[in-house]
Amino acid sequence: MSFFGEALHHPRRLWLRRAIFQVHLWAGILLSVYLIVIALTGAVLVFQDELGSAMLPAGLHRYEESRTVPVNAVLVGFQRRFPGAKIEMLTMPSPAIPTFQIEASDATKREFHAIGDPETGALVATPRNWLDVVHDLHVYLLLGEAHGAQVNGVGAAVLLALAATGIVLWWPGVRTWTRGLRVSLRHSWQRINYDAHSAIGFWTLALVTWWAVSGVYFGWYRQVGAVVNVVSPLRNMIPPTPAAVEARGVRVSLEAILTAAQAASPRGHLGGLTNVTRDEPTMLAMMDLAEPGDFSHRDLVTLDAASGRVLSVWHYGRNESAGDWVMWAMHPLHFGTLWGLPVKVLWAGVGVSLAVLSATGVLMYWNRYLGKRWRALKRSGKEVPG
Repeated sequence: MSFFGEALHHPRRLWLRRAIFQVHLWAGILLSVYLIVIALTGAVLVFQDELGSAMLPAGLHRYEESRTVPVNAVLVGFQRRFPGAKIEMLTMPSPAIPTFQIEASDATKREFHAIGDPETGALVATPRNWLDVVHDLHVYLLLGEAHGAQVNGVGAAVLLALAATGIVLWWPGVRTWTRGLRVSLRHSWQRINYDAHSAIGFWTLALVTWWAVSGVYFGWYRQVGAVVNVVSPLRNMIPPTPAAVEARGVRVSLEAILTAAQAASPRGHLGGLTNVTRDEPTMLAMMDLAEPGDFSHRDLVTLDAASGRVLSVWHYGRNESAGDWVMWAMHPLHFGTLWGLPVKVLWAGVGVSLAVLSATGVLMYWNRYLGKRWRALKRSGKEVPG
């Protein structure tokens, strides 16, 4: 029988499949704890907005866009409350997160977070909580922004290899291929564990593969963009390079800055602003084009922090090629937070399934090798390694 025929009808006879099994096995074993942590923290972060809102201090006003205090009032209150500190990022209130969100640093470069009442602008410094730890664990593995994303990128690349080898190993042959789609509870727990690993791997393959690809993108977005650009030229998903500016002492008012941003994006609503205290030469205004807080369609307006001159406008989400769509989809399809509660539940469920997939893989290794080795050592009376 030809190689193709063997692969179609009797894949387990192929030496290539046995080699692929070894790659899949050891990659899965080495990454098992990492994958369980990433999967479970990701499942939690799908509901980050809901959990963050639930943990807001009591007594805050409800969010109403028409009654939201101007940004300048928040800035004045911030400078009064935290003299010498600077705002790195200010996010406007939205239905998802109904308060001003401020990422700042003090004179000693220590970063801190504060929230502002949407109606009064009154600020409250918020200590780091468990949700912040979960976020940093998932995104940066608690290694910091400089290195965590790259380490996660390596993990995502191995996950991509696991997905690719997994679908090869899943194929049982033409006659019994449907067996890998379901779990039968009429067998031993070892067989149930095997069936669960096979079925979960098949039904979650597409989304897990995308998580792996986008994880690599978050680690090396320029390199991934270059690869995508070769396949399908990027027309809009390449950020423009704004003109260089120098820091100057004389500055226009913040209102003039926001007016210039609004003129550059007439249909946009201010969603966020960087460098609000204007310690750097440029600032970025994020003008949401869809729902407030929707990062998938927005104009990113770069401005001269001193004069208010518009340096560039990036119409993020205005996709003009297949490559643009692929690059745009990296964020929304990874996080699953843009299409309502049903999609969030689905994404979280697949996240938990990925953790179960890793755990069942480790159990399969125990059943096939480690368990037998353990029992043999016990029978021989040898000391079992701790």
